[in-house]
Amino acid sequence: MVALKSRSVPVEEAVADSLAAQRWLWNRGATPIYFKYCSTFDSTAKGNVGPVADALMDADGGAVTLHCAASPPNGRTVYQGHWS
Repeated sequence: MVALKSRSVPVEEAVADSLAAQRWLWNRGATPIYFKYCSTFDSTAKGNVGPVADALMDADGGAVTLHCAASPPNGRTVYQGHWS
């Protein structure tokens, strides 16, 4: 497991750090790679979650990913694409 502060740094730094962590994990045989983000992430167009997820997916050659910002124990759920 690798913990980063990718939510609170500039996008370019978040992407670079996340890609470095992905490479570090791959070099140690880790597969698959999961990108866990806080269910209270910044949901603005300039937030880091999307760019980091896109970069990790591109590096892995993935075509599709799933984002599900839910945490039922904390009362955060997603139903038919809507937060509650």
